[in-house]
Amino acid sequence: MRKVYLDNASTTPLLSEVRQSMIPFLNEVFGNPSSLHDWGDTAREAVDAARAKVAQLIGANAEEIIFTGSGTESNNFAIKGLALAQQNKGKHVVLSAIEHFSVLQSARTLEKWGFELSPLHFSDLS
Repeated sequence: MRKVYLDNASTTPLLSEVRQSMIPFLNEVFGNPSSLHDWGDTAREAVDAARAKVAQLIGANAEEIIFTGSGTESNNFAIKGLALAQQNKGKHVVLSAIEHFSVLQSARTLEKWGFELSPLHFSDLS
């Protein structure tokens, strides 16, 4: 029987071109881009170049591109960032009751910070 992987939202195989471009940074140039030594400088330059390429692809400024380490980190950053940036318009967040755990946890943190949460249930739609 042929197996089909359907959880690409969770993880997905790398394109061979991506894997090849990453090998130097996995084996040799593994410095922390935030460090002040040569290895860090080389890694930071590579991250900055990647950020510039992504920005160019989507018509953004490089400063607007933020790389995250996971979907959970991305959800947390986006939800809290947007809520805090827009809080002068109100502190009310509507979310689906079946959101990913990371979304619910970010919303619960906002609630502790004084935001009102309204979970939307499917029964509310009828």
